[in-house]
Amino acid sequence: MKQKEKEIIKHLRKGKRVNISSIARELDLPVSTVSDAIRRIEKRYVLKRSSLLDYPRLGYNANAVVVMKVNPSQKHLILDFLEKQNCVNSIFHVNSGFNFLIELVCKDNLELLNWIEDVKTNFDVEVISFQILKVVEKERFVP
Repeated sequence: MKQKEKEIIKHLRKGKRVNISSIARELDLPVSTVSDAIRRIEKRYVLKRSSLLDYPRLGYNANAVVVMKVNPSQKHLILDFLEKQNCVNSIFHVNSGFNFLIELVCKDNLELLNWIEDVKTNFDVEVISFQILKVVEKERFVP
């Protein structure tokens, strides 16, 4: 990836609407060059364009990351369960003795704790949860 493409990606990842003219001005490039580069970048590197939500503004004030160690016989059952849960935002397969890392978004702490207890009651799993108190920075890495 070229350095100019990296700079354009940094601008695109700021989370604001893309203003090609302002990006071109800041990078001292013609608008047509930036526009062509954005099309190339989206074709080569972008999986999908999406918005990062401010969950507290939507009334979801409990955000946590949970790691799970699952009984091997229940691995597919728990994955199927997780994929159907509205409060599950992301699911990752992980290592270090655990199977899954899950990002949860819940209305409040009670809903979060009840969800975790339901999982422990219904599945043979070990669960460790980390409540996210404040997001310092998210989605900033550009190779």
